[in-house]
Amino acid sequence: MKKLAKSAFVQRLLVWFAFAYIRFVWLTSRAERDWHPESDALLKARRPFIAAFWHSRILLMAYHWPQTGALVHVLISQHRDGAMIARAVRPFGVEAISGSSRRGGKEALHEIVRLLEAGKIVAITPDGPKGPRQRAKFGVAYAAITAGVPVVPMTYSVKRRRLIGSWDRFVLAWPFNRILLRAGPPIALGGLSIEAAREIIEATMIAQLDAADAHFGFQPVPPGPPLDTDARPDVASGA
Repeated sequence: MKKLAKSAFVQRLLVWFAFAYIRFVWLTSRAERDWHPESDALLKARRPFIAAFWHSRILLMAYHWPQTGALVHVLISQHRDGAMIARAVRPFGVEAISGSSRRGGKEALHEIVRLLEAGKIVAITPDGPKGPRQRAKFGVAYAAITAGVPVVPMTYSVKRRRLIGSWDRFVLAWPFNRILLRAGPPIALGGLSIEAAREIIEATMIAQLDAADAHFGFQPVPPGPPLDTDARPDVASGA
């Protein structure tokens, strides 16, 4: 099975299936886009910011920005699964930045800052690739402060779903659904320490996720254990 999973044909098949499933869910569902006006203006003007969302909501996240045709750079882990995700989301206008807190972290962080300073939009899952769930690592705050850009907290929720028993409580959206795409106001972090900025990002994202799920009558998914603030990774991890 391991050899089969590594075969190029099987990986291409899985990438095609992932892309087809994401498209099928979207095309058979009714979506509501709820963006804060300031964040919507940033996106439409193609101004740089960090789009931050939890790892559990990665499946349909690319549909936050197809209306503008904006090209978004997203941090993807260097693991084989990360490479497959990168290929699956490329047709949605998403380019991968390779790296995570475990592999290629410093290089990825430098690339994130460079892209932001060049006026690009970068998407990060601050709790990826392995958690703790809904706990923001330091890289997202560091990149935003260093590049001088805001963080836009983003999420989505769906009416019909299955909550996977993975570390992040991944949400698998069913077809023929109702989808809520939500982005909060930009978080300006100028003048804050990295730890203070990290705490603000984390608290805002948790509250946003809980509110989005409550829209469809779901109880909050509790966060994982608090982050060890004495161990600061080089970068916020990706998928």
